[in-house]
Amino acid sequence: MKLPFFLLTFLFVIYAGNPAKAQSYGLRFASYEVLQDHRTMLDLTPTKQVCLSENLELTFDLSFVPKQKTYFGYIFRLIGDDKQNIDLIYDNGIAAANGRFRVITGDRLSGIAFNIPDPALFGGWNQFALKLDVKTRKLSITAGGKTYTHAMDAASGGCYQVLFGANQHKSFQTTDVPPMNLANIRLMQDGKSTGLWPLDEHSGETVHNANGKMAGVTKNPVWIEKLHESWQLRRRMVTSGFACSALDQKRELLYLIGEDSLHTYSVASQVMVSYPYQSGRLHLAKGNQAFVDTISGNLYTYNADQQRIARFDFTSRKWDNNFIFPIPESSTEYWHSNKFFSAADSSLYLFGGYGHLTYKNKVHRYHLPTRRWTTLPTGDTATAAGIYTPRYLAAGGAGPRGMYILGGYGSLTGQQILNPRNWNDLLLFDPRTQTWKKVYDTGTDLSQLNFANSLVFPDKYFYALSFPKNRYNSELQLVRGSLDKPEFTPMAPPIPYSFHDTHSFADLFFCPDSKQLVAFTMTRSEDDKQTVMHVYTLLTPVREARAEVITAENEPLPVWPLLVAGAGLLAGGAWLYFRRRSPSPTTSETENNPGDNVLPAPVQLRRNAEPVTSQERNSISLFGDLQLVDDNGKDITQALTPLIKELFLVILLYSIRWKRGINSDKLRELLWADKSAESARNNRSVNLTKLKAILAKMPHCQIVMNAGHWKLEFDENEVHVDYLDFMNITSSKNIDRPMIDALTGITGKGSFLSNLEFEWLDPFKSEISNMVVNTFLNYTASIPVSDDPELMIRLANNISYFDPANEEAMVLKCKSFALLGKHSLAKSTFESFTREYNNIYGEDFRRELTDILKSEV
Repeated sequence: MKLPFFLLTFLFVIYAGNPAKAQSYGLRFASYEVLQDHRTMLDLTPTKQVCLSENLELTFDLSFVPKQKTYFGYIFRLIGDDKQNIDLIYDNGIAAANGRFRVITGDRLSGIAFNIPDPALFGGWNQFALKLDVKTRKLSITAGGKTYTHAMDAASGGCYQVLFGANQHKSFQTTDVPPMNLANIRLMQDGKSTGLWPLDEHSGETVHNANGKMAGVTKNPVWIEKLHESWQLRRRMVTSGFACSALDQKRELLYLIGEDSLHTYSVASQVMVSYPYQSGRLHLAKGNQAFVDTISGNLYTYNADQQRIARFDFTSRKWDNNFIFPIPESSTEYWHSNKFFSAADSSLYLFGGYGHLTYKNKVHRYHLPTRRWTTLPTGDTATAAGIYTPRYLAAGGAGPRGMYILGGYGSLTGQQILNPRNWNDLLLFDPRTQTWKKVYDTGTDLSQLNFANSLVFPDKYFYALSFPKNRYNSELQLVRGSLDKPEFTPMAPPIPYSFHDTHSFADLFFCPDSKQLVAFTMTRSEDDKQTVMHVYTLLTPVREARAEVITAENEPLPVWPLLVAGAGLLAGGAWLYFRRRSPSPTTSETENNPGDNVLPAPVQLRRNAEPVTSQERNSISLFGDLQLVDDNGKDITQALTPLIKELFLVILLYSIRWKRGINSDKLRELLWADKSAESARNNRSVNLTKLKAILAKMPHCQIVMNAGHWKLEFDENEVHVDYLDFMNITSSKNIDRPMIDALTGITGKGSFLSNLEFEWLDPFKSEISNMVVNTFLNYTASIPVSDDPELMIRLANNISYFDPANEEAMVLKCKSFALLGKHSLAKSTFESFTREYNNIYGEDFRRELTDILKSEV
């Protein structure tokens, strides 16, 4: 149904007058941060072209994603009658001296080239308008308040495909996409409105047309509205021993400090790099925390008990100090203390904490220029001066008037045995006068008063992550609060959090350039040998849509509509179940031998394996996204629930990597460690039955119990598994060109199970990355680069997918491009590598391109 014109006008006025809301929806294009197959495409004319005889006008809103590595590619392509093209590209290369936005007609550059200032391009939406006038043969584009024109050589009437980003359209295919955001596309043909595509979807691949006409389609979409509503799990990071973390707001780098390595994660580009210390093991003690000096950008870790601090030198990759070793048996006095770096006096302030059955209200100050520790008075807790009562698990952060402390858990005297409680207050500490003030009592407006470590202030509100401390399987709820009065609003769905007091830690940061909240959880193993971090991001401004669901408990919905709807769903589900289900074999489970600790032998792999296409019948693809295709060629991956998917992968990988599969004890350890033996057995039986029913659609493939081990048995001639093909090729002692071609066909689909993160999966992923890099480098070393430089480039690209900072791959690409006469590509490859090297190591790459081209690979 077509919307009335006055309603469309009203919607546009609302959008134009409220830029904050305008930025909370749109389509983000996945770009060079992902493999080619995962980049975003948008086709506004999938079923019917736009035909015109007089003129065409295309307008849209555009912004760029900040702090990405590469900015090059197609904004849009107009493909006329499958033989002519009008393209708008962004080119930040050396050749684009006159303007980075360039219009191409056919095979030639037009006279249109222009720039938009970076603050505008990266900081907000910019409207573009393309006009194609057939009668006057004039092409014009308006952007940044200026209009640029070009005289066409011939009339440009006819019918057009309208494509944005990547596309697979006949001879015009491309995967070059700049990291951009797009919204509010409007199309006029011969003076009539063809469509308005707001791009305000939350999910799916269909793009609705507000005019009620033809819908568009997209592939690999990243919907901005969802990024403003829900936390996105971005990374899982693992390091040895005790660990601590900090964020560099200016560079938007998250640091995970381990005992032997520093791990860096770029929030904007989503790239993680790990490198070992050159100063030997860092003796991190319990209670160590970290921070970044906002003036110098230096990274520090400190221990309040030992009153020691260490600074990391990014040039030498060494710490300038260490902590007491052997580490004292006594735990820290300052678990979950808050911290605050004051740029005004170059000082670190530490607040509160817990240890040895005592809550603290001490305030420590470390003055960086003089390297002196002091303890500040907080007043007698029994008097009116004692505003800051002993506590831990509070949230603290630098706000507009000083250091704010919210909530926490403690007692009036500090002793744990004397009536411990949650504190329902917001306090303010002024570092200039070193005085405290109570801002307000939170009252009953905030039910959970235990918090992740930091408060952040991205706008006129503050944000914190609250959780209940009395549960292990807990969750972190983002809360928005006012600085003036006790008003709190839950925002976004919660983050899962395993709270184990002294073995867990959570924090919240804000990245101003990319406008993202960053949350992370850290959990240390019981034996203190490993720390696991999960990193989440959420775009600001955070939308409140989810908050209404969370706070609606005071206004219950009528029950009868829910009952009717539920009955309908149950009836429909039952009908589908009995209509579609196929008989599943009876589960007969044989219990394992508890003393079975014998290591299984390596699997004997098939020879001369060929790569599998993602839609091949009876196939299991693990490279890229997980995909199961049944005997009819139908993708059945969606039939796997998250738990069944993980169960399937555990059994499959253990079956292929080791012959015997996995026993029930190990399976319980990986998937049901928090359940009793009986509960784990029941869960296993139920989910195995469901998994067997799904696999019944794939003949020659079944789950069996064999010699006390669960195993996936399949006929290798009937069921194709790309992981088995990969192992077959990489385990061969003599690898030839056909095997290399087969291997690139597998790895070209993407990294191993790229969209899944499980702790037990990390060793598999690490092993596969090493095997990919070693196999390709060994092969390239066996033949001269000059024999096939294009193959060398392809292999170097595959290496870079698994090891982005591999120097040998860069050298290989540069020499290959030079041999092909593509010197500008060799130079851009080298410059991109040197920038990445500098970001990782904080120093310049010491080799020159001319030396690399003269050297032998």
